[in-house]
Amino acid sequence: MIPTEKPLDNPINWSFRLGRIGNIDLRMHLTFLIGFVVLISMELARSESTSNGIAASAALLDVLQTYALLFLIVLLHEFGHCYAARAVGGEADQILLWPLGGLAYVRPPNAARAHLAVAAAGPLVNVAICGVLCGILAAQSGTLGAIPWNPWHPMSPLNASIAPTSAQLWLVRAFGISYFLLVINLLPIFPFDGGRILQSILWDRKGYTTSVEIATGVGMVAAIIVGLLGLFHEQSWLLIGIALIGYATCFQTRRALRDHAGFSSGEMSYDSPSEYVSAEPSSGSARRHGYFARIRARRAARRAQLEREFEINRQQQVEEILQKVSTSGLASLSPKEKRVLEDETKRRRHMG
Repeated sequence: MIPTEKPLDNPINWSFRLGRIGNIDLRMHLTFLIGFVVLISMELARSESTSNGIAASAALLDVLQTYALLFLIVLLHEFGHCYAARAVGGEADQILLWPLGGLAYVRPPNAARAHLAVAAAGPLVNVAICGVLCGILAAQSGTLGAIPWNPWHPMSPLNASIAPTSAQLWLVRAFGISYFLLVINLLPIFPFDGGRILQSILWDRKGYTTSVEIATGVGMVAAIIVGLLGLFHEQSWLLIGIALIGYATCFQTRRALRDHAGFSSGEMSYDSPSEYVSAEPSSGSARRHGYFARIRARRAARRAQLEREFEINRQQQVEEILQKVSTSGLASLSPKEKRVLEDETKRRRHMG
């Protein structure tokens, strides 16, 4: 289960509970609320500078409705992750909404296909939303030009000459939000869905360690590209924020991987943070020490967790190889499987 008490010195835990749906806790990060307040304040300031009170009120209502629409679409995306995790035999406990989207706290089974299904489920929700809205807009307008296909301008119909009705305008806006979230989440940057999908696809072929190395390496390059694009785009703050978070997460993941490079098996693997956020130690003593002591305690707890997960992965892999030997013989093993079996034999001899 996810710990109910989390240290408040980690900014990711600055959230409050909204409610519970389908045995999943819904939480909102304070920065999500702060962003809402900032947008409202900006709209109020703009309202004071105009003499048309009716137009100002309508603009303020527009901001409220747009933010509510964003909230709903992000929530549906995260529910996709949660229910996919349960469908493949895992667990899902919590959804956290924050300015860059949402975080689904899920624990799928320790298998590449399970992680792939969970990672892909969120974007598939956005694909479904976009597909339905695309059909409605095309049917109402009689042209695909009414759909905002351009990801740089996801709130404007591709055909600028089309003047959508008020109802179509909200359909365009909903499509644009879902489309933009889909594009962002499919970026091959850890920990976004695209990075997790890439790592899950490589997992079976390359092993967990190599798949994480490749996915995080691709993610760091992609984050730099997104950051550079952000310098020349009107939404620079959002793209640069995505780039910084993505690069930092990829770097930290690779660093954690290097900390465990001393294991004997060339195919050493550990499960990525399956709650889609970094785990926090539950020890109360870590919170009573200084800042750097708490950091060291968290790293030690993380290393211990990774070692336990690695041991489980290794034993599962060895058991599968031994089962294959018993049914098909030693000659049926691939070079990779033989190497894993040899490493495990050496390790057990050393322990003996």
